[in-house]
Amino acid sequence: MITTPNRIATIAATAIAALLLTGAVAAWWYSDVIADERELSIAQGEEQVRQILYHWREEADAPDNTWQVQIRDGWSDPIGESFVEPALLPLAEPAIEDQTATAEFDFLGDKWFSYAVHLGQGEVLVAIIDRAPQDDAIRRAFWTAVLGTLLAGLAAGATAFWWTGREAPALRQAHGVNRDFIADAAHELRTPLAIIQASSGHALSRERSNDEYRESLQEILDATERAGASVSALLEFARLEAGQAQPRKAPLRLDLLAEEVAAGVRVDGTVIEAEPGDAVVVDADDALLRQVLDNIVRNAAARAGKVTLTTRFDGQTAVVDVIDDGPGFDPQMLPHVFERFRRGDQSGTAGLGLAIAKTIVGLHGGTCEASNNDDQGAKLSITLPVKN
Repeated sequence: MITTPNRIATIAATAIAALLLTGAVAAWWYSDVIADERELSIAQGEEQVRQILYHWREEADAPDNTWQVQIRDGWSDPIGESFVEPALLPLAEPAIEDQTATAEFDFLGDKWFSYAVHLGQGEVLVAIIDRAPQDDAIRRAFWTAVLGTLLAGLAAGATAFWWTGREAPALRQAHGVNRDFIADAAHELRTPLAIIQASSGHALSRERSNDEYRESLQEILDATERAGASVSALLEFARLEAGQAQPRKAPLRLDLLAEEVAAGVRVDGTVIEAEPGDAVVVDADDALLRQVLDNIVRNAAARAGKVTLTTRFDGQTAVVDVIDDGPGFDPQMLPHVFERFRRGDQSGTAGLGLAIAKTIVGLHGGTCEASNNDDQGAKLSITLPVKN
């Protein structure tokens, strides 16, 4: 279940993950922008040098902020107009060995970029480029990256907020199914395990006759079978509640199914029969509806001498009535007979049959109702949509 602290943790974790991922992408993009701007500065320096060489050949106008530097003699001469006068020798000397050299430097509070080319004989051309446009572009890229990262984190947090709100009911349901399954399993297995422990302890407490051992083993076997049946029913119920079992619907004669179930269930001392009824066709899963009728009939047969199944139309719906001549339901328990581990009377079992039946019928778009007959006994009615 998504509690408030868990929801906050989910939102925070999602936002942080988005910040880290977007931050990494933004850092890569920002470093790429820096590299591009540096390449642009180099290209500008190369262009200024080309203009200088052209000026020397064609006597055209020379570009500003360019110098001819003679490393051996230690002098420099501006070419064109100069708006900055940095220390040129440190900028030019690296070009002697590498043929070209670049550098970034501060001068009077401004940032500049130098591009130097060695022409031979210690002579170097140095072009100085104002870094302000590139720095502005890098600064814009930085804040764009920061803003994009923050927006991505906010968007991820908002998405997590929406998702946790949307998925909370389903997660709560899944959590509830798991919680109920554990509680129900403990409830159902407690008695069989107690019987097994008591019977085995009693049998082992001293030497006994073969008949006594056989009696203890029969008690253990009966308890084990009950525990196995309970576990199977619990698993089936949990699967249905979790939505893992969906009906495979096909046209089904409900009256014929009732006859087959009546003929197939055998309980000592109880007569089970299906009265001739309407030929009712529904769109349903044969196996699941067969399980429903079987559960209801067996539950009725446990407390009655006769169980009767009838099928009929009721407007646009089909109805199967399972009527018994037993003691009926306790009026106070009547609204709860389809709940887990509720007894309709002292003769019934505390199993899951009716709860499973109601869940399966609900998957078919139908309903289950329980009532007491006017004279004697109880009636369970299954209502399903008629196939058009």
